[in-house]
Amino acid sequence: MMVRASVLIASFFCATIVGLAQADESPSLLVKAEPGTIVWVDNLRYGTVSESGELAIKNLKAGGRKLRARLLGKRELTQSITIKAATQATAQLIFKLPATPAEQSFQNAEALREKGKHQEAIPEYQAAIKLSKGSYAQARVGLARSLMATNEYDDAINAARRAVREAATNSALAAEATTVMANTYRAQGLYDEAFESYRNALTLARNVSPEAHTGLALTWQEENKNDEAIKHYRLAVAQANETEPIIYYLLGNLLDREGHIKEAIGAYEKYLLLAPNSKFAVTTRSLLKLLKREAR
Repeated sequence: MMVRASVLIASFFCATIVGLAQADESPSLLVKAEPGTIVWVDNLRYGTVSESGELAIKNLKAGGRKLRARLLGKRELTQSITIKAATQATAQLIFKLPATPAEQSFQNAEALREKGKHQEAIPEYQAAIKLSKGSYAQARVGLARSLMATNEYDDAINAARRAVREAATNSALAAEATTVMANTYRAQGLYDEAFESYRNALTLARNVSPEAHTGLALTWQEENKNDEAIKHYRLAVAQANETEPIIYYLLGNLLDREGHIKEAIGAYEKYLLLAPNSKFAVTTRSLLKLLKREAR
């Protein structure tokens, strides 16, 4: 089975690091914020703050990190933090300012897109861009994603290209826009254009982009270059830090096809550990039973 994956600027913030506690584990971060707050670290989306008001993020690398958070109806927050080895940092996020009209439309669009309501998301993205007087790279990236999902490929490419131009000073956002462009080419079977765009995205991202590596892997797989595909899936897994379980499923699927049974079992088990209730969970459990019998 083939599954297409496609896995992320703010202005005002009030977020403070309030303490470091010694821990017998890899560096981690405890985010405290209003329930529903979405949290990114270094452009990886780690999830949503639960009703408890907390989100624990594990397995971070020590060093300087960029924390970004979004709560519907509020201005996004950004914070530079330092993670120290063998410690847990705690970030208390306080959203003080309401979202601007443009940001509110963007947030509405993002919420709709994540529910698969692309036709409804598109006019919200367009409103955000209009309200921001035509320059809103982040909204153009989201718009390109929804246009691609509705098979409006030319418009998606144009939106992504415009986002790249508007994000000229933000290499991470430009890399994301270029990746969306590559995804759109791949969806049309334009593999040469997809390869070029994925490589451009990785250059902008300094080779760190789970989405671009996953896209490259899917493109190589569709070209029946499975060794190359496996290499990029592995890079995507390593860089995603368990934020995108689907990559483990894709990797396990290809390892299985290539006869790497033990490695496939490991990938499928990791997928189920991270996404036990996903739509592929039942199928994956059945596959695991068969593979474990073969491995005996």
